Amino acid sequence: MSGIDHSEKICKKDVEKNQVISYHDYFWLLIITRGFIVCLAAICVYHVDLLQRLVERSWDLLLSSWVFNSVYFETWFTTFTYAVIIHTYPVALRKIPALQRFKIHSKVDIANLSPQVQLIQEAVWYVTPLMILDTFVVKKYCGVDPKIWIEKSNDWIQITRALPNKAPSVIQVIFQLVISILLYDAIFFFIHLILHKNLFLYKYVHAYHHDHGDINPFVTNQLTVSERLVLVLSANFCLKIFSSHPLTRTIFVPIFVFLLIDNHTGYDLPIGLHRLVPFDIIGGPVKHTAHHTQGSRCYQPFLTYLDKLLDKGIIKV
Repeated sequence: MSGIDHSEKICKKDVEKNQVISYHDYFWLLIITRGFIVCLAAICVYHVDLLQRLVERSWDLLLSSWVFNSVYFETWFTTFTYAVIIHTYPVALRKIPALQRFKIHSKVDIANLSPQVQLIQEAVWYVTPLMILDTFVVKKYCGVDPKIWIEKSNDWIQITRALPNKAPSVIQVIFQLVISILLYDAIFFFIHLILHKNLFLYKYVHAYHHDHGDINPFVTNQLTVSERLVLVLSANFCLKIFSSHPLTRTIFVPIFVFLLIDNHTGYDLPIGLHRLVPFDIIGGPVKHTAHHTQGSRCYQPFLTYLDKLLDKGIIKV
């Protein structure tokens, strides 16, 4: 793949090359943040009954909303979530002077925002194919009587979703979120690897995502229609295979979108998720920036174990 795989250096070397500050200076900040998260988790476990009541009340409230009942809700909500995060998180990074030292490359500039017209065009390209699917495909959620699915399948056009009356348990939500993200991470690693190693697929499906100067958050959605559909349908498959509750699916969206945008910010924050989780388990913006810079390795969206197996030759390409 000459011309596509610009370098076969492993991304770890790229990361070491780009780090120009000592993160040992932020050791205690990292420890304190980890401690805070552990304490917060312990409080949540202790008050799990309170959380369960909150989940149930939230579900009852959502069920009473016509927007949430619409077949287009997930498409609309994903678009809205992306628009909110892309215009807040990266801008906040740029506006705080103390954070500029954590740029992976000095040329990273979030000021180069996409024009509003381009953003609207991207939204239309994203929403249109998904809304077509929403209109004609019956959504089947676990906890709904299959007889309702049969009744809905008699209608050519879908307007509302058949949703379960019962709210999920807190444990159910957490499990479905974690396992769905882990499965997506593994599935998209292989999809991503194939897109890079197959010249035809790279040129006509994936090259557009790498057609940029310095990495910036708006590269997140710089995708061909086919690649965007693969990404969305892969995430949907991972949620569906574990019978994820619609509430879980709703919570999944902002987490998933944030992780994707964070990967493209070009900032290596001292308390970023990839540093909060020890043992180099999560790649984060550092390794994803290395992927965009070098064009090889670091194919896994979030974790690193499959890339390590690839580097060791255990996974063959």
